[in-house]
Amino acid sequence: MAYRPPLIKGPVYITIAASVRSPDIRALAISAGWVGFEALYCTINAGVDVATITVANIPDYLLTVINRGRIGGVYNSGTGLVASSKFNLDNAGGVIFGGGGQGGTGQTVYIFRGTGYSGTGNGGSGGIGAGFNGADPPVMLNAGSGNSGTSQTVGGPAIGGSTQGIAYGGSGGSGGAIGIQGATGNDGSTSGSFESQSRTGPATGSLAGYAIDGIANVNILAAGSILGRTR
Repeated sequence: MAYRPPLIKGPVYITIAASVRSPDIRALAISAGWVGFEALYCTINAGVDVATITVANIPDYLLTVINRGRIGGVYNSGTGLVASSKFNLDNAGGVIFGGGGQGGTGQTVYIFRGTGYSGTGNGGSGGIGAGFNGADPPVMLNAGSGNSGTSQTVGGPAIGGSTQGIAYGGSGGSGGAIGIQGATGNDGSTSGSFESQSRTGPATGSLAGYAIDGIANVNILAAGSILGRTR
C-alpha cells in the first residue's frame, strides 16, 4: 500500500458575536471541532461586550484572541482578562479594562459637650466604580457620585444661650472611571458651639481592577487600548 501522510487539520476559528459574561473559550473551541493541537483563533466582534474572560487549559500559544470589542471587569475593581495559559493577543481597535475603583467613605466627625452630650456626623459611602454589572449579557455602568454624609446636633441644653454644635459627615468620593482608582472621600465639618471634636477618615478610594491579570502569559501583537493595571 502506498504511504499516505497523516491528515493535518487546519486552524479552528470561533467567534463571540454577542455580549456575554465569562465565556469558556476552550468549551467553545471544542464545540467547533478543536481537538487540542490545532491553531485556534477567537474573534470578539466590534460592538460586543465581554465581562471577565479567562484563558486557561489551552496549550501555549495555540490560541490567538482577536479583540475588536470590549473586554472588561465588573464595577468596583473587577478584572477584565485572566491569562492562565500563554496566548497571542491582537487588540487593535479593541479595549480591555479593569473595573473602576469604588470611592472612599467620607470623614466621620464627632463633637462633644460636657459629660454624655455628643453628636456624630457619619461619612457617606463612596460611589461605585465604572464597569460591567453582574448580568449576562453584561451592561456597562457609569461611575457613581459619592453619597452625602449625615449630620447630628449635640445633645443637651445650649450653653449660655450659644448655638448648639452640629457635626456634619463628609460626602463619599466619586467612583473611578474604567481603569481608574476611586476618589478619596471628603472631609466633614462642624458648626455652632461645642467643647471638643475628633475625626475619622476620610478613606482612600479603591484601586481599579486589573485590565489583565497574568500579563507575562500574553504575547501582545497589537495593544489597542488597555485601561487599568496589569500584573
